Amino acid sequence: MENREVRVSQGKPYTSYVGASKEILKEKGTVELHGLGEACSNVVRAAEMLVSLGYGTLEKFETFTLSENNPSGMARSRNKVVIKLSKASTFDKAYDDFNSSRATKK
Repeated sequence: MENREVRVSQGKPYTSYVGASKEILKEKGTVELHGLGEACSNVVRAAEMLVSLGYGTLEKFETFTLSENNPSGMARSRNKVVIKLSKASTFDKAYDDFNSSRATKK
């Protein structure tokens, strides 16, 4: 299976996942952003940015509660978010506009 998944962490700013997601959208047409626990807000922010800038359209928004044991053996629950985006009809224009504006800033 082709890798269309971006695993988002809380340790990096959400903007760092936007670039990787744009490249996957360009190559494959869809991308899934996955986040666990505290990273859920970064997933939502990155997806919102991709949609608002014209790169993607929302296909699916899923939330889960995962049960797992911590190192001491006690059960705990963690939240997970998965957002699936497809390439927007405005993707090529937004992508080209961004790249041309970057080139003029150098």
